[in-house]
Amino acid sequence: MVTIEGRWAVEAALRSSFFDVSSVLVEEGRHSELVNLAEQRKVPIRKLSSELMAQEAGFDFHRGALARADRPDSASFDDKVDSIERLVVPVGLADGGNLGTIIRTAAAFGADGVLIESGKGADIYSRKCIRASATAIFRLPVFEVSSVPKAMAKFREFKGMVLGASLSDRAAELPMKEVGSKCAVILGAEKDGLTHDLESSCDELIRLPMSHGMDSLNVAATASIMLYELFGRVSRFTPSPSD
Repeated sequence: MVTIEGRWAVEAALRSSFFDVSSVLVEEGRHSELVNLAEQRKVPIRKLSSELMAQEAGFDFHRGALARADRPDSASFDDKVDSIERLVVPVGLADGGNLGTIIRTAAAFGADGVLIESGKGADIYSRKCIRASATAIFRLPVFEVSSVPKAMAKFREFKGMVLGASLSDRAAELPMKEVGSKCAVILGAEKDGLTHDLESSCDELIRLPMSHGMDSLNVAATASIMLYELFGRVSRFTPSPSD
């Protein structure tokens, strides 16, 4: 079961094709538009006092809306791989806040989905991850696979380029890298980075140029910069009508 917190997140879950919301809890006298939407979707609603809402949330809760949903089934990567152009692959991230922020960034810069390895790192449907995604988790398909290297091999079969964020001396500086129409970006945990197997599954490794002796950033910050440069600057890779 997945817990969803806050008015905007609950609304996004109700509108999402990926989530089956089983119940909505609303603080008495608040969020009438959310009540109407839940009624339209024929989702059971409970109206509670602020004290009972806090009990349901498990902490001093002020957002006034909660929902419960079944954990979504994983989208089938093998069935969708031919149509995916932009894919974000966070591997083994322990912090749900970082994972959710990366999902939010992926959605903002045009990714077609997020791929994770089952049982590795933070739960992508944890409350912390859902909060940090700022409703993006309800907008992008999530592919849960048993092996990221195998999934990337399949992606490459369909003419996809696989890039890995790395501090390796072999990594190209990001401003020098442009990508084609089909690209996946793998992001590893801050402490350990990418394993040898993951680096071997990449076509190329990329890194951010830094100064003042710094060699790394928080993984969510790194993802924001890389995904903007690689996916967000569409005009860099799409010829204008005059070309």
